[in-house]
Amino acid sequence: MGATTRFGLRWPELTDAPNGPAQVQQLAQDSDGWLCRAYRCTSSTRPTGVPDDFLIRESDTGNLYIWTGSAWSQVAGSVSSGGGGGGGTPAIGTVSATYAATNAQPIATGVDVVVAFGVASTTSSEVTRSTFGAGHQFTLTQTRLWIISATLRFAQNPSGGRTFELRTGSGTVLAKESGPQNQDAPYTAALSIARALPANTTVHAIARHNAGTSLALEPSSGAWVHIDIAGI
Repeated sequence: MGATTRFGLRWPELTDAPNGPAQVQQLAQDSDGWLCRAYRCTSSTRPTGVPDDFLIRESDTGNLYIWTGSAWSQVAGSVSSGGGGGGGTPAIGTVSATYAATNAQPIATGVDVVVAFGVASTTSSEVTRSTFGAGHQFTLTQTRLWIISATLRFAQNPSGGRTFELRTGSGTVLAKESGPQNQDAPYTAALSIARALPANTTVHAIARHNAGTSLALEPSSGAWVHIDIAGI
């Protein structure tokens, strides 16, 4: 008997003894086991060459996806939110990712510098990190309502102004905050947006100052320099 490579559906070959009813029954039983089921795989072994509307369920994440013809779009998933004594409440279809900085990144004076977030605290296949300039950018692989917040901090310095921005790869400023001039103190900004963004939008954070000399970010082990991304 021959068999398909993906689902293992068997069919009679020329070398098999003729037995139409039994062989058709075998094919029907093989097919019956897959009807109304999503194809099981893992997040790293998604099938290729599938038709539109093909459904998969990842055994390692529990997420359900559908193939749109060009990309895998999440249909449902679950993220447990903690609670006292219970098992948490599932949030259907949400994704989240958190990245932080632990090194004091130097920022040259008078130029826009992309902030680096070198440590992954929480990751999601729907949010991918890549190097961009001196830092990192994040690609949002699905069309969703995206909530993005970033805490960013310059170390203490007596001169110059400070600015932080959230930008898209096309240069659109999503959020911006600037500090006072010539204030001899650390400067911390909290940027946040909630916006519907199309799939494959890239987002990054920018740091800028005019202190006249290099000025470092002050991450405090990630507590003061981090970015949090959630998709609904």
